[in-house]
Amino acid sequence: MFKVNIEKKELIQLETTDFSNLGLKERFDIQEWIEKTPSILGEELLVIGKEVILPSGKRLDLLCIDKSASLVIIELKRDDSGSSVEWQAIKYASYCSNFLPEEIYRQFALYMSSSSEDAAKKIEEFIDSDIECLNKSQRIILTSKEFNSEVISAVLWLREFGLDIQCTRLAPYLDSNNELFIKPETIIPLPEAKDYIEKKEIKNKKSSISAEWTGYWFVNVGEGPHRTWEDNRRFNYIGAGQGTRYSNALKRLNIGDKIFAYMKGVGYVGFGEVQSEAHMIKNFPTESGKPLIECELQSERPSENCDDEKLSEYAVKIKWIKTFPASKAKTFSGIFANQNVVCKLRHEATLKFVHKEFVT
Repeated sequence: MFKVNIEKKELIQLETTDFSNLGLKERFDIQEWIEKTPSILGEELLVIGKEVILPSGKRLDLLCIDKSASLVIIELKRDDSGSSVEWQAIKYASYCSNFLPEEIYRQFALYMSSSSEDAAKKIEEFIDSDIECLNKSQRIILTSKEFNSEVISAVLWLREFGLDIQCTRLAPYLDSNNELFIKPETIIPLPEAKDYIEKKEIKNKKSSISAEWTGYWFVNVGEGPHRTWEDNRRFNYIGAGQGTRYSNALKRLNIGDKIFAYMKGVGYVGFGEVQSEAHMIKNFPTESGKPLIECELQSERPSENCDDEKLSEYAVKIKWIKTFPASKAKTFSGIFANQNVVCKLRHEATLKFVHKEFVT
């Protein structure tokens, strides 16, 4: 790396050095730099956690969200990556892959010392994707001055199997005045080859993921004290609430939309057409005209918070075309499922399966 003296038209070679020689630490120096300026890694990232303590007691260096709503696990090493940094990061990513949106909001709120509502708003403003895509995928960025050859080999191999893992080198240099310069360089994937790699990965995924949305919605019909699937079937509705994050999801549905109802851990249980907008449960009438909360519902506390617009249970009227009890739910290994209340159903194999079971 050279420093340019424009007046003298000279190149002054900078001296390579090690972070350890300068007394700089991973946690107290390099980590702080990246936290304040994550763009040094080559993209816009929203830092949502630092030194995140996992159940194992291990600490995840930095946890971020990228513009496509993926979680990004950043693992830092000082001068040498060692021979197993990729495995360490994979374990962290595996754990983070199970984070629900509300857990991500809580983590970010803890990091910012704010409320979960503020955290959710900041995330929605930052990402370019639908909030339903939050943590749909995970990425890993390994950062070090040098990378062990075994790590490089492992990273290249893992990328062949669809793991989005990146190696970014941070090289320190000193000038004649002992001023420190950092040269960031992503070595995997090489920027020049990134477009090719991404196109290849998209092609490989095309067999399992539909390129365009077909218009069908996935809806979670989770059971609990505020709602049951049998109530949904009997009184022709779907419900969600006890927080705007959940009730607002129902408001994405429009009259005439087709939905497939899914019960977590069980399978798909219903197919129907939306007949109304979302209403607070106290204002939702049944076909008989009797308010839903006055009917003999199996759920324990359907009317809890019913006078609170933010916390009330909400309901959307559904014309069920075909339903099954939970005991006869339809599923297969690898079927599409999502933690969100409502999202677009794009998974080609799942669409073919539910069409066969519910439509044809």
